[in-house]
Amino acid sequence: MRYVLRVPFEASAPITESDPDVRSLRRMPGFVRLEQVDEDNRRYELTIEIEGGSRRDEMDAADELIVEYESALGAYRPRLLAALVPEAQ
Repeated sequence: MRYVLRVPFEASAPITESDPDVRSLRRMPGFVRLEQVDEDNRRYELTIEIEGGSRRDEMDAADELIVEYESALGAYRPRLLAALVPEAQ
């Protein structure tokens, strides 16, 4: 089954599309999009897709992917703003 995970987060500084780490996000597993969600340039939503046979599998995969994405965005010190709740697609 395929799930979509929307990850709202706040960055310590505006994310720059020309940053090589940000450009590399598009090549990471499950990447769908990264979008700015407010006008102060610090709140974003990362959308990723996850495949899992059960809710437990999908949550484990989500946790692993979030760690990878946080690492890629490490220079911006991302801070999650809500609990992660995957939606079946």
